[in-house]
Amino acid sequence: MSPAPRSPRRVLVAVLTALLTGCAITAPRTELQERVGRSDLDVGTLRIRVRDLARRLPGMLEVLAEDIATHTDSAPVRRAMLEFKTNAVPTLQAALFQPDPVAALVDAWALVAQLQDLLPKRAAGVSPEVLARARDGLRQVEAELEAQWKELADTDDLSQVRERVHQWASEHPLEGHAYARESTVPLLAGLTDQSQQRLTRRAATLMEDTRDLTARLDLYAGSLPRQARWQAELAATQMFSAALDAPALRTALGDLDRTVDILDRFGGLAANTPALVARERAAVLDALERERLALQGFVSSERQAVLASMGQERAAVVEALHAERVATLQQVDGLAGGWVDHAFDRATRLVDRVFLWLLGLALLTLVGGLLIAAVVTRAGRASRKIAP
Repeated sequence: MSPAPRSPRRVLVAVLTALLTGCAITAPRTELQERVGRSDLDVGTLRIRVRDLARRLPGMLEVLAEDIATHTDSAPVRRAMLEFKTNAVPTLQAALFQPDPVAALVDAWALVAQLQDLLPKRAAGVSPEVLARARDGLRQVEAELEAQWKELADTDDLSQVRERVHQWASEHPLEGHAYARESTVPLLAGLTDQSQQRLTRRAATLMEDTRDLTARLDLYAGSLPRQARWQAELAATQMFSAALDAPALRTALGDLDRTVDILDRFGGLAANTPALVARERAAVLDALERERLALQGFVSSERQAVLASMGQERAAVVEALHAERVATLQQVDGLAGGWVDHAFDRATRLVDRVFLWLLGLALLTLVGGLLIAAVVTRAGRASRKIAP
């Protein structure tokens, strides 16, 4: 009787387990992503793409501003372009580095639309060709943002979204510094209010992680020195005209304060650098240790192979020397025997000659003695015959 009531509980447990498993494997999506569309992009992928835009798009703004300043002889236009990139580049970087990548896209898009309305006013008097190149550059920046929005919203028709963004930009033009512009939160709320489905807040996924901090440090390390130089040039220009316009000096001091704020922000980010450096140092040391062990094993195996090869070579050399020694001894023995035989042959001939000479000398001595004896005998006989 007891198993019957337990079966519904088991079914309920199985259903809850399946639902929890499905929730666990679902890719993280932010609240704004849920509102925009049904794209399969997760927070990490979209954030990486937006961080890449933060690296490329400010550089495009810098290039078009420098192009206008290079191709004009008007000092006010060059100063306006210096102010343009001084304000636009860090503001666009800050917009694209927002924790929520969807909000970053909307904020950056609205800023680019405002810059499109502002640029012709600041570049008044330049040639139409240069101004057309600058407008094309801004449209290219906007196209980069639109491409990400298309993939995020999973749609190719952005006419209504583009119209709303440009309408908001025309209603809220840039006045003064770009970083003091009006908030795009109302525009963001209007663009993302396209779905009535239940929203799930994932605040933990919106926090900046180490990769965001590293990317921002890398970007600021390359751009902040240039921004500081622009601020210094702008301050020098404004201070140069301070004698004629006292408010310009106050503006220059404000720009210097802006430079100090930028450097302070960089210093705050650099405060977290020791932890990153320590972690990277540990990783490098670990990699070096593995490489050292691998190299040590390789050198040990090579040493053993070299010693074995040297042993074989030594044995071969010893064997070759032994064979050469035996052959040399045999050759020397043969030469010594030949020399001895040759010496005995010559000694035999010499002894024979000496013996013959001695024999001849003995014969001559004998003959001489006989002759002398004969002469003496004959002389004795002659004396005896004369004596009587």
